[in-house]
Amino acid sequence: MREIIDAIRLRPKRCVWELTARCNMRCLHCASDLGDGRTRGAELSSAEALELCDQLKELGCEYIVLSGGEALLRSDWEAIACHIVHLGIEASLITNGLLINEDLAGRIRGAGICRVALSLDGLEATHNYIRRHPRSFEIVGRAFGQLTAAGLPVNIVTHINRMNLDELDGMEELVAGLGPRVWRLQLGAPVGRLALHKELHITPEDLPRIADFIVAAKARGRVYIDVGDNVGYFSRHEFALRRGADTPRYGCWLGCPAGCLSIGVEANGNVKGCLSLQSDRFIEGNVREESLAVIWNRPGAFVYTRGFRTEDLKGACADCEYGEFCRGGCTFMAFGATGSPHNNPFCLYHIAKTEG
Repeated sequence: MREIIDAIRLRPKRCVWELTARCNMRCLHCASDLGDGRTRGAELSSAEALELCDQLKELGCEYIVLSGGEALLRSDWEAIACHIVHLGIEASLITNGLLINEDLAGRIRGAGICRVALSLDGLEATHNYIRRHPRSFEIVGRAFGQLTAAGLPVNIVTHINRMNLDELDGMEELVAGLGPRVWRLQLGAPVGRLALHKELHITPEDLPRIADFIVAAKARGRVYIDVGDNVGYFSRHEFALRRGADTPRYGCWLGCPAGCLSIGVEANGNVKGCLSLQSDRFIEGNVREESLAVIWNRPGAFVYTRGFRTEDLKGACADCEYGEFCRGGCTFMAFGATGSPHNNPFCLYHIAKTEG
């Protein structure tokens, strides 16, 4: 596995960029738990943001996801998106849909955004409870229609949690009826605000049921399903879970790409291997203080992936025959569950061994 990691042409091929940490919702499953006086400090200025676009291009970035908070709360989102597209980088947008109307949908399309992702976290009552907004479900449906009418491909993103676990069949019917480009399914991780809401926490023992549903739904083909990096690993379902347009080269999970092929940038310019890694432990530098190239190329950077050794594996991962390849699964999920980047109880293979 060391040879595979060393053979990777390290570059931030995919960037998830928190344009702003400000948000117009206070969802119960939010991993950042910002708001109510908690901020990241001063956001990058327009000039700094455009310069960051140029630096990402120079390092070989091919795809930027504009995220938040709520990205559309930033007044210069349009100028940033246009500049990204002008540089030849694909840009997509994640939004909660609250601000979407016909005019804004047209502006998103005009800026060159290639796709938009909307979150749907359960059937109506569940979604509205998690989103803490009595009309959020209705608003997402309306936003979906306005965005598609503007000619934009729309993805639906769902965080699987304890409250929507029994609604997955109903959600498949609902999402298939909407007709998104992709339905992305990922696990809610017990970090940030979600850590405070145990009624939403799934357990590792829920994973086989979740995997069975995903594989069966993929076979039904009513909607194209993509799975997040925190679903897996190395069970009898591995190849079926990974199969799709973005299937890994070897058809199976080969470790977290954070700091190898992906990068996350926070609203204040902090750089991480993955935007989901909320802990300051994972900050590699700040683009206000040094160039992105210096941060990315610094020896010893992103050590949890680039410098991985099998001795780093902890817990059940330490004795796993796939540990060298898996490296503990999704770093975000592992760290959120155990405080270690390489000790991940949310593992299908481990659950199967335990039950078998």
